[in-house]
Amino acid sequence: MGQAKNRSRRRQEILQNETRCIYCLNEPATVEHMPPTSMFKARIRLSGLEFAACKECNEGTRAADAAAAFFARISPQQFAPQWEQDEGYSLIGTLAQLAPAAVREIFDPNKNERIWTKGRDPIVTPKRSLILDGPVTHSLMTAFSAKVGMALFREHVGQPLDQGGSVFTQYYFNAGLQRSVADATLNIMPIPGQLTQGTKSSGRQFNYRYNCDNRTIIFAFAAFHDNLFVRVCATNEPDTYRHVFEDEYNSSEIAVGGLKNLSEVWAENKRVAEPNISNK
Repeated sequence: MGQAKNRSRRRQEILQNETRCIYCLNEPATVEHMPPTSMFKARIRLSGLEFAACKECNEGTRAADAAAAFFARISPQQFAPQWEQDEGYSLIGTLAQLAPAAVREIFDPNKNERIWTKGRDPIVTPKRSLILDGPVTHSLMTAFSAKVGMALFREHVGQPLDQGGSVFTQYYFNAGLQRSVADATLNIMPIPGQLTQGTKSSGRQFNYRYNCDNRTIIFAFAAFHDNLFVRVCATNEPDTYRHVFEDEYNSSEIAVGGLKNLSEVWAENKRVAEPNISNK
């Protein structure tokens, strides 16, 4: 009984202290967890990074959360932990319900092949290479990356991005992040972050490095299960930094309120994917 009351007060406190959604200008009605609970082993998520969000942004981007949680469990190891494989398979079902076109892109037989490579293994072993360049996959991962940027801005600046603010996003899957890029990024982001609760921490399931002026901008580099990486710049002055991200790998700019446009990409593909059944 007491625990239920504590959870209720916590939710009420989050909503009462915010006048708007962290992702858009609408009134908040739900509590957003970023990263989502599905990102963590057995859905055991430590407290922290919880924000007020409107129902449309929160529920409308569930597919993006599911996609990110799935990709975070695709490991280049020959013998990945069994729990990681099991949860990955489970997330395929969730993603198939929320964004079936993404599943078709991921498992397109024309864009995956069996190769021999080391990956993170000490010897060369057979692995499956996936080319994840479809428009639905890109919109899902861009939405998730934008959510990460906006959430970390709210956490470390102390307020949501202003109207007119933007997030510049990049995402990398396990084989797509060059060591030189990672090292150069981490050199300018000296401050570590993760979820902590007592003696527990989110560790390799979620951690990030960042740099922030506490007023108008945050740069952050986040890792999920060592298999998915997100680099973001969230700023109230996008015109100043836009040139930095032009022509960058997987680079996108998402303005405050822009998640709705991204979600329409997989929603439209979902409608196309559904069979047209009529009564005769």
